[in-house]
Amino acid sequence: MTYTLPRNIFDLLQEALGDKQKTEVFARAIESSIQAIDDKAVASITEKKLQLKAELYDDLRSELATREFVRAEISEVRAEMKQMQILMKVLIGLMVFGLTFANPAFIELIKSFR
Repeated sequence: MTYTLPRNIFDLLQEALGDKQKTEVFARAIESSIQAIDDKAVASITEKKLQLKAELYDDLRSELATREFVRAEISEVRAEMKQMQILMKVLIGLMVFGLTFANPAFIELIKSFR
């Protein structure tokens, strides 16, 4: 997008310089300077945008890796908990079985069936 000086500023320059040709040259110089500044600003903004995009991508990628690691850890803990639950049920069953057979009243009951 090209920049042009507003008409009232051009008129002020012409009044100050007194010559229309000098005013036009001076106005073009100002316009091209403003355009160069604008182009540099756009380039700088684009560069900064790309830099921020790359940083955000890296941050998101590391966050995703962390989440995947946490999910893997949670799955591992859940599997261990299931194994512990099964082991606990077996141990409780063995304990009940052992206490039942070691109980004197149960032994007397078995003897009475003979």
